[in-house]
Amino acid sequence: MNKNNFDGIRIGLALIVVFAHLSVLTQVAEFKVFESIFDSNFAVKGFFAISGFLVTKSYLTSNSLFEYAEKRFRRIYPAYLTSIFICLFIGACVTSLGFYDFITASQTLKYFLSNALFLNFIQPTLPFVFDNNPIHALDGSLWTIKVEVMLYFCMPPLIFLFTRLGLAKTTITFFLLSVAWVYFFVFVYSGNKGGEIALQFPGQLSYFILGSLFAINKKILSKIKWIALVSCIILYSISNPYAKLLIDPIAYSSIVIFLSTMAFRSLNLGKYGDISYGIYLYHFPIIQFLIFLDLFKSNVWVGFSLVFILTIAVAFASWHFVEKKLLKRTSHYVMATQN
Repeated sequence: MNKNNFDGIRIGLALIVVFAHLSVLTQVAEFKVFESIFDSNFAVKGFFAISGFLVTKSYLTSNSLFEYAEKRFRRIYPAYLTSIFICLFIGACVTSLGFYDFITASQTLKYFLSNALFLNFIQPTLPFVFDNNPIHALDGSLWTIKVEVMLYFCMPPLIFLFTRLGLAKTTITFFLLSVAWVYFFVFVYSGNKGGEIALQFPGQLSYFILGSLFAINKKILSKIKWIALVSCIILYSISNPYAKLLIDPIAYSSIVIFLSTMAFRSLNLGKYGDISYGIYLYHFPIIQFLIFLDLFKSNVWVGFSLVFILTIAVAFASWHFVEKKLLKRTSHYVMATQN
C-alpha cells in the first residue's frame, strides 16, 4: 500500500493519550474537560489494531523468522530503553537521596531491570521520586509495550493458523477468546484490579487480530468504510454491556484502519519522521517532571504548552538520533522520510 495515513493517525492517537494523561496526572481543574473528550482507551485500542495491520505486513515481507524478530526489536526496543534511561535521569535529578545512594538503591536497580524486561508493574516508581505528585509512577504508558511484544510473538502461529484453518475460523476463535478474557475479568472476577487485568494480554488480541485480518483480506478491507459505519452505529445504539464487548473491537479497529488506509492519504506525515512512538513513550515522565516543578500551579497554560513542546522535541530527537539510526535502510519507516 503506497499511500496511507498510518503516520498521521498514530500521531493523533498518541496526542489523545497526552491530553488524557494531562488531566489524570496533574489533577488540574482546567484540564478535566479533556477526560470527556480524549479517551486514552480508544487510543490504545487503535494502536493495537494498527499494529495488527502493520506487523502482519512486516511478517509477510520478512524472509525469515529471525528477520521478522530483528525488525520488531529494532523498531521497539531502542526508544523503549531510552525512555527508561530518561526516567532514571529525571529520577536522579529530583530524588531527595544523594546521587550515589540513588543509583545504588535496590529500588533503582529493580526499576531498571523490571522495566527493561517489560515487567513494568513490578517496579513503576523510583526511590523518593515524585512522592508529592498525585501519581508516583515514572512512566505509566509503558504497560502497553509488554502487551505489544506478546502480540508480536502471536504473529507466526496466527499466520500458520490462517493458512491451515482459514481466515474466518482463526479470526473468530481468537477474537472470542480475547473477548472472553475481558468478560471474565470485568463481569465475573471479584478480585483486585480486574479492570486492569482485562486490559492485559490477551484482552487486546481482538483488536490486533482484526487489524491483521484487514491487512490480509483485500475484499474485507475494500468494505471497511461500511464495516466501520455500521459497527459504530450499533455500538452507540445499544446499551447492553455484553453486546458492547463484541461490537467494540470491530468498531474501533475498523474506524482506525479506515482512517489510516482511506482518509487523508496525501498527508504523508511520515516524511518528517515517525514521532508517534516517541510522543507516546516520553510524554508521561515529562508531565510528571513539570508537576514536580510546580509549573501547573504557577501557570496552567505555560505548563500545558511546555508539555507539548518538550514532548514533540524529545520525540523528534529520539527518532533522528536513536530510532532511525538503528533501523535498516530498507525499513519503510526510514524510506518514508525520503519521499
